[in-house]
Amino acid sequence: MTGRTQAALTQAPEWLIAEMPPGYQTRLWEMERLTADLQAMDRVGRVLWEMGEPLSDAVSAVFGALKCEVDATPGSAGPIVVKLDDSRRLLLLVSGAASPIQKTDEELAHVFRAVQLASTNDRVVLVANIAPATPPADRPDPALPDALSVLERMGVGLVTTATLFRLWRLSYEDQPKSRKVLDRLHAQDGGLFTIPSR
Repeated sequence: MTGRTQAALTQAPEWLIAEMPPGYQTRLWEMERLTADLQAMDRVGRVLWEMGEPLSDAVSAVFGALKCEVDATPGSAGPIVVKLDDSRRLLLLVSGAASPIQKTDEELAHVFRAVQLASTNDRVVLVANIAPATPPADRPDPALPDALSVLERMGVGLVTTATLFRLWRLSYEDQPKSRKVLDRLHAQDGGLFTIPSR
C-alpha cells in the first residue's frame, strides 16, 4: 500500500490539468516545447565533442536541423546520405580519428570506396572531429598536408565538426545563406571546406 501511495504522490493524475487555474495548461505546453527545443540543440551540440556512433548521430542531427532529408542507418559503417535536392547528395563519412588525419589512416580507404560507389551528382565529404576535448578555436588542422592532398586529388571534401556547428548556428540567423553554404560544400571539388568570416 505504501508503494502505491508514493507512486500517486510522485506522478500527478491526468485529470489534474483540468482542475488547475487558467494558464496552467499553456505553461505546461510551453515548458514541454522548450524542453524539446533544448534536447534538439543538445543533440546538435554533441557534434563538437562526441566520437563514434554518437558523433554520427550528432552529424545527422545537424543536417536534419538544416531541413535536409537525411538517411543514416544507425551503427552502419556506410556514409550518412544527405539529399540537398532531387539530384544532389552529400555522402558524409564520419572520421573516428581524434588526431589529425594521416595519409595512412583507414579513413582514406573508406573515402576511396565511397568515391567509387558515388553517382555523378554525389559529393563525398569526410567529417572530422579532431581534439574533441579542446575548444574549437584551439584545435589543430584536421588533416596533415599529405592526407589533405590525397583528398583533394580524389575530389573529396573535408569538413570539421566545428564548421558544421557554425553552419547550424548560421541557419538560425540566415536560413537562405546557410543553404548557399551547403550548396558551396557540394560544389567544392575536394579539400578543406570552411565558412568565410563575415
